[in-house]
Order: sequence, then structure tokens, then C-alpha cells
Amino acid sequence: MGQAYVGFYWTLPVPRRGFRVLPNDVEAAARRSRTIRYQLEVIRRFVRNEKGQLVGEAVFMEMEADRGTEQIEEELNRVVHLCAVHDATLIYVDFSHVHHWRPHAFMRTYLANHDVPRLDLRPDPVFIDGQTFDPVKHFRHWQRRHDKEAPALRDRARTELKAAVRSLPEGPGRWQVAADDLNRRGITTGTGRRWTSEGVRKTYTRQQPVPAED
Repeated sequence: MGQAYVGFYWTLPVPRRGFRVLPNDVEAAARRSRTIRYQLEVIRRFVRNEKGQLVGEAVFMEMEADRGTEQIEEELNRVVHLCAVHDATLIYVDFSHVHHWRPHAFMRTYLANHDVPRLDLRPDPVFIDGQTFDPVKHFRHWQRRHDKEAPALRDRARTELKAAVRSLPEGPGRWQVAADDLNRRGITTGTGRRWTSEGVRKTYTRQQPVPAED
């Protein structure tokens, strides 16, 4: 029997497109996310080529759209425990090896402080489903798309927010009612998140003109 491995796959959400949650099942997650599918393929192929054994896999969707966070800790605890139980090596793709794409400072620090064998693979292009998938090109494409769509998303959020709040009488619960209305209609914040009462209050207040001084 060859070396045992535990595969770990993660990605960032795209809130403005409603991509916020992944299934816990890695196969189902790979069908929802090309980045997860890529990591799964890279790691499974590596383990096969090494004649190793993949004794566990885990998938994680980050909370923030632009960076890794400490929210990943619970899932890392789980995979580190799996590695200890099976005397396995944690294996994952480190995207930051190429042009520092998608670094995860918390994950790097966490692993440095835990005694777990680990192997980080380069994010090299691979052939999947009849075509080459290059994760760095994929990330660049999404970044350009985000930069193009972001101004329109922010403008729509501001316009819809103002209309929702002004349609309501002043009084307790006004901000929450506006947030519920916006969320029900699928109107997100300027960064693609769901509205909260506090978010509505702060954003609306910032939009109000500052009275001129006498």
C-alpha cells in the first residue's frame, strides 16, 4: 500500500452571481465550481501517479469574495485530524505559486503551526473534459469580468436602496423592512452580498447630502 493522502480543495465565492455555498460532497462541489473540479483532478491524478491512496477529501467555500479568512480553520482542523488518524499527508494546490494568485495567509500560518505532513502542488494547466484548463487564466478572466460589472452593480444597489427606504415611513424597523424587501427581490449590495438592517442604514445615511454650513 502506497502513501496515504488527504485532499483539500477550496475556492472563493462570487456573491454578485449568487455563488455563495458549495455542497459538502466533493463530487457535487466539483460540478458547481470549475476551480474545485480543477483541484480535484490535479490531486487525484497526482495520487494515482504516485500509486498512493486518497483516504479523505474535503471542500471549503470561503466567506469573503476577495481573500482567504480564518473561517477556514474549522475545516483545516478536520483534515488535519484525518491526516493524524490515517498517518496521511495533506495535499492541496497552492495557487500563490504563480504570480501570487489567491494567497491564503491564514491557511499558511495554520499549517506552519501544526505538525502535519503536507504537500502543496503548483497550479499548472491540466487537460480536463477535452480542453486545457489554466487556473491563472481563469482567475484573470473573472477579475476582468468583475472589474467590468462592478460599477453597474454598485449603481443599481444605490438606486434600489434609496427607492426602497424612501417608500417606507420613518420609524422602528424601517431598515430591516427595506433589507428584507431588497433581499426578496434579489437586489444585492454593491459587493454582491445580502442586505442587513445595519448595512441599509449605513449605506442610506452615506448617500444623504451633507447640509451646507451657514
